[in-house]
Amino acid sequence: MGGSPEISVVVPVYNVADYLTRCVDSLLRQSFSEYEIMLIDDGSTDGSGELCEQIAGRDPRIRVLHKRNGGLSDARNYGIERLRGKYVTFVDSDDWLETAFLEYLYRAIRTTGADISTCVYMRRCGDSSKPWKNLPEDPEVIEGREALLSLLYDEKINVSANGKLYSSHLFKDIRYPLGKRYEDVGTTYRLMAEARSVAVGGAPLYNYLMRPGSITHAGTVGLMDRYELAKEAYENLIGIDADIDAAAERYLTFHILSVLRSYDAGDSYQTERAKELRKEALSHKKAVLANPRAQIRDKAALYALSLGIRFYRIAWRVYCAATDRN
Repeated sequence: MGGSPEISVVVPVYNVADYLTRCVDSLLRQSFSEYEIMLIDDGSTDGSGELCEQIAGRDPRIRVLHKRNGGLSDARNYGIERLRGKYVTFVDSDDWLETAFLEYLYRAIRTTGADISTCVYMRRCGDSSKPWKNLPEDPEVIEGREALLSLLYDEKINVSANGKLYSSHLFKDIRYPLGKRYEDVGTTYRLMAEARSVAVGGAPLYNYLMRPGSITHAGTVGLMDRYELAKEAYENLIGIDADIDAAAERYLTFHILSVLRSYDAGDSYQTERAKELRKEALSHKKAVLANPRAQIRDKAALYALSLGIRFYRIAWRVYCAATDRN
């Protein structure tokens, strides 16, 4: 492909031979054509690397880059440092896209002058699917500071790297944290803080596969990374101004609550850490309860946690069962 593409699509690949073809097929069916696909083989051992090479023969826009295994963050960073597009998007190799994905995000970012555009992802589990959130399909432009707040409160912008198109210049000094799970927790807020504005759209164009063997759903492995990255974000944001301080406090508390409902109660190390995290979450209880922008769900979770971790975990399971029926 001559010249520089408008968009670089970075696809980290690690042991996904059963899913990769579907992912790439969805990219090759895009209604927008000025892009490159970067398949970053992160030291796969199941034949995925060889499959990448076979797939690359189907279209000159596909580039295959092989590297030693370093994890998802390392693979994304490897792609960031070698991309040629004015814009970049990240697609997990077990996910797939609707045909209008790139065109929708590109049009939103170009017509509004935003640094980032977003769409809604669909959670896919077996035969069931559910949108992350129901938002208006026509993109709404949100100024950078408000976009950061929206992310910290989990309102119109979520923490996931996926389902977004970024101006490549945003990554000048930003990389994903090496050796960490839940890497988006420590990165997406930094990108929002750098953006002048974000075009937030509600079209459900990214299909996010929830499968047990994926990195994101690898049980409790690396679960404490989620807390550590949220804590780092809190420390980086606190002191900017009162509104961001309050949002950062909610962000940290939310991720602590997420860890507490997911940790392995049979693991002595995780159990001891959970006790410490409960104390930390409750130290923020008063501020979060007084915050009118914090979600009612967060406030209810803190009330439940004050009655003990076991009670909180039971209450969470009841809440999930009720919301899944709706």
